[in-house]
Amino acid sequence: MHLVKGNSMNQNKKAQECVQTLDQDQPEESLRLEEVLAQVEQCIAYLENPQISLEDSFRYYEEGIRKLRICNEKVDRIEKQMLVISSQGGLEDA
Repeated sequence: MHLVKGNSMNQNKKAQECVQTLDQDQPEESLRLEEVLAQVEQCIAYLENPQISLEDSFRYYEEGIRKLRICNEKVDRIEKQMLVISSQGGLEDA
């Protein structure tokens, strides 16, 4: 399979962004859902690079799964808040 040069460069850029987000010690729990999903997409883009090593593949696969779990926790929290809407239309503490 031949890659278009521009596409390959785009994948490499996304891979570098993924590496940067993985190496930063930032609490994903404080990030917005969209931000964590963007990081998952960056990991996927890196995994799609045909020149990635097997070790890096496992590293980014595990990191992507960890970030997906964080996304699921955020969605669960939002769903629980939605179920606790008071009769006045505001959110109550769960």
